[in-house]
Amino acid sequence: MDRNKICEAMYALPGGVVVKRRKSQLRAAVLFIAGVALVVVNNMYGAELTNNMRSAIVFIGGLLILSGMVMAAIQLFGSGGVPFHKDKHCYLVFEELYFDRGVRADVVQSVEDGAVDRLLGLARANVPALTVALYRTPDNSFAAMQAFEYADLEYKPLTRLNIVDKA
Repeated sequence: MDRNKICEAMYALPGGVVVKRRKSQLRAAVLFIAGVALVVVNNMYGAELTNNMRSAIVFIGGLLILSGMVMAAIQLFGSGGVPFHKDKHCYLVFEELYFDRGVRADVVQSVEDGAVDRLLGLARANVPALTVALYRTPDNSFAAMQAFEYADLEYKPLTRLNIVDKA
């Protein structure tokens, strides 16, 4: 089961419906700025604070600064982005759905028909005997899915990759 192959198939769709996009740097920037603000507040009001409070503020501020820097570095220099649906203006949600072998026919039929709602309504299992790799929009109008069966210590495809666009 290779998520990259599913993503590459979506990126190759005609019209560029799904593109690779990096998530926003806003969260990393907010963490960094909050950490800097705490350190500045500590320096401005340090005389009125106890030593324990000053230490706690500097520690929390330093952690926020470090967290913001690490998050920004990972997003900037990381290997890739995530699938983004241009028409719906949303990131695609990835799910691995696990099922028992007893519902194999229903799972295969749902994937081949592109019935995301029916697939999500099936009884799930905690053991990945059958697995469906599913990328979808939050409203299920676009989905890319493929069913796999766990056998001989590897995932073997049960179905072809099915991409459904109800737009």
